[in-house]
Amino acid sequence: MAVTFLTLLLALITLGGLGLLFTVLTKFSPGEKRIREELKRMQTDMDGWAGELVPIDRKELELFSLTQIKNSLKKRLTTSGKGIYTTIFEEPIVAWSYKKYLGKKAHALLYCRTAEHEYAYWIRPKGIQVVIDNQLVGTYKNDGVLYSAKSKKAIAQVKRDDKKLSNVVVGKREVASMVKNLPSGQKDLGARAFQFVREDLTEEEEKLLLSVSLLELVQDSVGD
Repeated sequence: MAVTFLTLLLALITLGGLGLLFTVLTKFSPGEKRIREELKRMQTDMDGWAGELVPIDRKELELFSLTQIKNSLKKRLTTSGKGIYTTIFEEPIVAWSYKKYLGKKAHALLYCRTAEHEYAYWIRPKGIQVVIDNQLVGTYKNDGVLYSAKSKKAIAQVKRDDKKLSNVVVGKREVASMVKNLPSGQKDLGARAFQFVREDLTEEEEKLLLSVSLLELVQDSVGD
């Protein structure tokens, strides 16, 4: 990695591409301070284009569609994108913004907003830090398990056994079945994100359900 970076650095300096050099440097694996700054930029940017979102309750979860509006995805040196998930009636319910950084080990930042809550994800090789409303909830591992930051125990899990459905467990209860994303470029307002949602879903279960489901949906959507 060091050799590759130095080679790129020398090439850019030789070509006089200082502007491009700055762009490349800003896309390499970030530290915590830079992640916080980038998250603030995402929040401010989203204020300008997300608009008003419909509050989510159990009924809205059942109507949650895989269709998106204001969707854009750019893949050049790295990947960035944003979009808004809607209900099957085209009501906007979740806005998201995503940025991936260059480097041998994958780093990315995802920010999702509903009418009532904010979900932020620092995606790193050893696990994904999950933050809800500015509070660190835990770390999401590659096995689909969200481990509590306090107890280190599993508090939510996405079971990916089925190719079309992923069962979501919060605590010890199966609370929903999540459907895989639509193929790229396809639009189907009738395609729901959840095939099943528990009738007695609590507010805390809803937040944890969304914390893992939104991450899975957006990562599948951006192809990273």
